Amino acid sequence: MTEHPVSMSVKGTKMDQAAMSARARDAIDQDAMVALLRQMIAIPSQHFEEAKVGAFMAERMHEAGFSVTEMDVHHPLQEGRLTRQSIGLLKGTGGGPTVMINGHLDVNVLMPGWTVDPHSAHYEDGWIWGLGAQDDKGGLAAAFEAILAIQRAGVPLKGDVLFCPVAAHKVGGTGTRTLVKNGVKADYCINLEHSANTIGSVIVGSVRVRLRTKTPGLFFRFTEEARAGYFNPLEQHALLIGAFGPSLTPLPHNGWARHRPHPQLPGFPMIRYDAVSKDHYGTSSDLIFQIRTVPGMTLQGVIEDVTAVVERLKAQHPALDCEIIIPANGANDPFYMEPTALEDDHPLVAAMIHGYRHATGKEPQVGGVERIGNFGDGNVLQAAGIPSVQFGPGDIKRYPEWPAPDERVHVTELMTTSRTVAHAIVELCG
Repeated sequence: MTEHPVSMSVKGTKMDQAAMSARARDAIDQDAMVALLRQMIAIPSQHFEEAKVGAFMAERMHEAGFSVTEMDVHHPLQEGRLTRQSIGLLKGTGGGPTVMINGHLDVNVLMPGWTVDPHSAHYEDGWIWGLGAQDDKGGLAAAFEAILAIQRAGVPLKGDVLFCPVAAHKVGGTGTRTLVKNGVKADYCINLEHSANTIGSVIVGSVRVRLRTKTPGLFFRFTEEARAGYFNPLEQHALLIGAFGPSLTPLPHNGWARHRPHPQLPGFPMIRYDAVSKDHYGTSSDLIFQIRTVPGMTLQGVIEDVTAVVERLKAQHPALDCEIIIPANGANDPFYMEPTALEDDHPLVAAMIHGYRHATGKEPQVGGVERIGNFGDGNVLQAAGIPSVQFGPGDIKRYPEWPAPDERVHVTELMTTSRTVAHAIVELCG
């Protein structure tokens, strides 16, 4: 392990928490943070092509005195395809909780319409442009600089810090699921998803539903008896869509999906139809839709609710033949996410609130806020027993749609992220 001039395990230093936090925040090097982010953006990293940027981050962690572990990440749906990721551990003096910093290195698809080179990391008027600038390379650069600032300031920590720049987020959080499978544990997690620096403590879940409709094969010459038993699979889909309701419309409280509305997630639960597949002469067809769920909704509850709708339709339309597959890709579907919720007085949420106040002098927005409708790897971790919040720079509302060309993040957002994370680490681990 590389010797570092100021270790996180400095002993015998007595500073109160406010002073330690202030020292760490004052030690943040904005220029170094921007330089790191620009280097990260310059390395292309579509999902399952993150090995190069992962190696770059592993080198940065080694230089900073992290103990680094590398691991393979296997594609959940494409056998034989894999990528690599590295995680770093900084040990504290002992007796404190472990805080995980989690963000993804894979970036969105390259949308048409960019006005700058998406990998040039163009920097002008405080804006850094490029693929991953806000999702999630900006957050990772800011949080990494927060950790370096804590070291630089000589702030002692009892607890450990895990830095996890993961791969394959865009494939259902596969990199983070790999952490969990490999036994990586923490007491708290700050998931660096873009949130316009709001604190996402209440997050929707997602369940994908596959409805496979079938009918006997029938061509244009048929008997009346055969025709009576025929119900075109696509027309069955039309019936099902009518029963489940339109896309991107809030599901009514007393409708087919049982739930208790959550005050932090207005308008949810909600569905969206994603795909229909049928061969030309095929006798079956798949309809896939997703439900963005609210806390209190469970996988078993969704299965029961969807089944009840289909059974009612079968009673009215005997020729309806519908197989229900939930989750849509089977029991280990990477796109299944449980909803999450933490109260404002939870230690992790409280530390983030305090950190934001110190960083900005303002009161933060907490709850669903800018993460409404989105989930992240924090959902995976909270389902594994690691309380998580989603927090980071970048606001998708600055684009007409998302993903978008000209992805960018402002240095003030990065500094708010870095200062907030630095305080939260000190408060939780100090």
